[in-house]
Amino acid sequence: MSESYVYRHKTLVVLSLVAAIGGFLFGYDTGVVSGSMLQLRRHFNLSYAYQETVVSATIVAAAIFSHASCPLNERFGRRPVITLASVLFIVGSLIMGAAFNLGSLICGRFVVGAGVGLASMTVPVYIAECSPSEIRGRLIVFYHLLITFGQVVAAVIDGIFQKDLVNGWR
Repeated sequence: MSESYVYRHKTLVVLSLVAAIGGFLFGYDTGVVSGSMLQLRRHFNLSYAYQETVVSATIVAAAIFSHASCPLNERFGRRPVITLASVLFIVGSLIMGAAFNLGSLICGRFVVGAGVGLASMTVPVYIAECSPSEIRGRLIVFYHLLITFGQVVAAVIDGIFQKDLVNGWR
């Protein structure tokens, strides 16, 4: 094996991990919303219907924007769409962090969902197109592993912030 072959694979692994960060954000977002719902319900005085809306806004946006990712990928390419997904994650997180009412919270979750939808369709394809066949499967799985890792991190953070609540899961 030549030096450039080994270097190219190391570069691909780093590239795949960086691109797959969207999977971590997706997993973290889906996991953290359940733990934060107790505080959100209290702070915004949410009914069950509004709680469902807060949770589902991300998934609805992800479903819509995953379909929109195909023409965007064809027209602009994978990297610009991944960049757009990253920007949407950041903007949505800022909106949620600064949410002053229920509408702004739902808006932030919808924007994050748009980033999730774009990333979930684009990142695995981008990694597959950049990877040689002998390591393609191992690199594509980074995205899915990071979704799961994001959910684990969210569960740990939820547990840390929920330790003072007496009702627990009951």
